[in-house]
Amino acid sequence: MTLDLKHFNSFTNDIIIVDGFWGGGKSVVTSIVGSMTGVEKKKVEHVYEYVCIAHATGKMNSDAASAFLKIYADLSQYNNLIGREVNLRWSDDSGLRNNPGSLTYLKRLFHPDGDAVAEQINNQNLALLIASHELIAVSDLLYEAYSSRLKLIEVVRHPIHLFTNVRDYTAEFERSREFTLSFEVSGVKVPWFAANWADEFVAASVTDRALLSIARMQADMFEAIDKIAAAAKPLLVLSFENTVTNSQHSIDKLEKFLNRSVTRRTKIALKQQNLPRNQISAGRATSSFSFTSNGASSEAEIYKKIANEISSNGSEKAIAEFKSAITVYNLRWPSQLTELEKILA
Repeated sequence: MTLDLKHFNSFTNDIIIVDGFWGGGKSVVTSIVGSMTGVEKKKVEHVYEYVCIAHATGKMNSDAASAFLKIYADLSQYNNLIGREVNLRWSDDSGLRNNPGSLTYLKRLFHPDGDAVAEQINNQNLALLIASHELIAVSDLLYEAYSSRLKLIEVVRHPIHLFTNVRDYTAEFERSREFTLSFEVSGVKVPWFAANWADEFVAASVTDRALLSIARMQADMFEAIDKIAAAAKPLLVLSFENTVTNSQHSIDKLEKFLNRSVTRRTKIALKQQNLPRNQISAGRATSSFSFTSNGASSEAEIYKKIANEISSNGSEKAIAEFKSAITVYNLRWPSQLTELEKILA
């Protein structure tokens, strides 16, 4: 007899996942969301990505994957409420310093555990907040596991501002501290998102790997967005450019989508993220790969510098595909960067 794995008595609280590219600006959105009513401090837990990727590539059964996601989310939120996993690292984006209201999490170290905590999570609908990397492309399992509990927020960002981060990420992809799920092709480590063009990834230069990764992941992301929207599943798409220059517009969308309100902590979060901004990339770096500017250069100067780097090091084919991705992005999410498209000739 074959038995399906199942998680019984799941919590009923919201599960908010803020997804996007590496360097796509998720930290800006998670800072705002994490300051809203009834939302827990952000967690970066790669297990959600691992399970969804393993399932999408046929390496994990649906019942096992779904049960794992359900039980892990509930356990993670339970641990949140009893202070079991407080991140004390001072520099971490998910640590105490970078999350308003941190004293609350420290006080929980002395609170009792037990069934009353689970009841509190459900009765007050205390939302679990997760940041993920390009999870939307394999998000079918998330909707299957969490159903209406899931509130997926996709942060999109202009390809030109993704280039530096993704290039540096791919340049050090072989390092032992890189934990992205990968395949081995001809002795080379290939990230899961490049499985369908693995041979091309292996043969490409670092610059071409970055250009093709951005272009093709963006295509997968747009396809997933359109599919989810057609199915009327809960999804909010926010462009990074609009969020940092017209922050209130994005906040209004978040309040409506999540049915939650801003708090006094939101003002602190906006100040920490330098929101709203006159210049798109004039924010705070959250990792060694983060793309930021000091505000001294104009948007055109920044764009031209990156474009020159791409033109000098990329192949004609990869640049053409990347340029096409920019055109598609500009049509869907126009911004002050749209008029600069001609710079990458």
